[in-house]
Amino acid sequence: MRRKLSLIICLTFLLIVLGACGNGDIKHVKSEHWDVAFQRSTGSFGITYIGDETQIDDLVYGVTGTNIDQEGKAYATQETPFKISGLVTDSEKTKDPIIFKIDWNNKSESVTFE
Repeated sequence: MRRKLSLIICLTFLLIVLGACGNGDIKHVKSEHWDVAFQRSTGSFGITYIGDETQIDDLVYGVTGTNIDQEGKAYATQETPFKISGLVTDSEKTKDPIIFKIDWNNKSESVTFE
């Protein structure tokens, strides 16, 4: 009986530790029209349009921070819902803020990850 209790306690502890190691460092920051998900440890990001427009034209996004200066774009008119994803190089090497600036349809918004 004592072995069984010890095994249950160990398994419970292991599950708690493994659960904490998941994708918990993925953060979401929203602006009026965009939801940006960013995982600093891997540099992975996703930019999702959450506004009311039916088309996205001339989308350009910039990612800036300490030693980070990247840009991307969607080359054609996109229908909504719309999402674009990518990687920020060396994001894990800085603890400073990282800013995503999104330009589209003659509009511009930014979100900052502290």
